[in-house]
Amino acid sequence: MSVNPDEGENTVDPVDEPAPDSGTATDADRLAALFDTSPEAGLLAVLEAVRGRNPDVARTLHAVLSDPARMRALKDSGLLDDPPTHNLDETIRLTIDAVGVPHVAVNLITPEEQATAAIAFRSGSPEGPGTRSLVDSLCVLPVVSGSPLIIDDIADHALLADHPTAVSGEVTAYLGIPLADDEGHVIGTFCAWDSVPHHWSSAEVQLMSDLSILVQELIFGR
Repeated sequence: MSVNPDEGENTVDPVDEPAPDSGTATDADRLAALFDTSPEAGLLAVLEAVRGRNPDVARTLHAVLSDPARMRALKDSGLLDDPPTHNLDETIRLTIDAVGVPHVAVNLITPEEQATAAIAFRSGSPEGPGTRSLVDSLCVLPVVSGSPLIIDDIADHALLADHPTAVSGEVTAYLGIPLADDEGHVIGTFCAWDSVPHHWSSAEVQLMSDLSILVQELIFGR
C-alpha cells in the first residue's frame, strides 16, 4: 500500500475502526483491516494513536509492536546491540550516490521509539537525536502498514503536512521501505529523505526497493 500525495484527494475523512470479523481477530488483523479500508484510513488511525487521540488503536498498535516474535526479530538483527552487530554504513553511503538523495538511514521501530541503526548524509554530519518518539517518526507508518511510504512534498500531504518533521523543515520528501526478517516481521525501514520537494521516480523507488533487499540480507544473513 503506497501512499503518494500526488495521488488521491487533498482531504481525508476519518474512518472508524472496522469491527473484526470474529472474536479471534488478532491485533495485527485489526490494524491490517484499517489499511485494507484504505491506506489513508490506516495512516490516520496510526497517527491518531501515537498522538494519544485514539486509545483503542494505541493499545492495538503497542500490542503489534510488542509482539514477541517481532521483538525477537529486532533482537536477532543485532542492530540494537552496542555496538551494532552489523555495519551498514558503507551500503547506505553508496545509496546516496546511487539514488541521488542527501540523507539515507536504517531506522528501527521499538514499541516506544524510533532508533537509528545507520545513517549517512551527502555532506556534513548527522544532526539530531539517534532516537525519537513515535509521534516524531515517519518510519513507524511503513512499519505498521508493511508497505512503502512515498512522499514527494509533505506540505501537500493531507495527513502529514503538520507532522513534526514537516513543521521543523527536517523532512519535505520521504521514501521509506519496510525491512523484515525471513518470517515477515517488519523491524524498521530503509529510508531516504530531503528537506526540499523531490519527485520519486519509479526507477528510484525500484532501486531503493532492490537495495532494501541487500540491507535485509546484510542484517539477517540470508
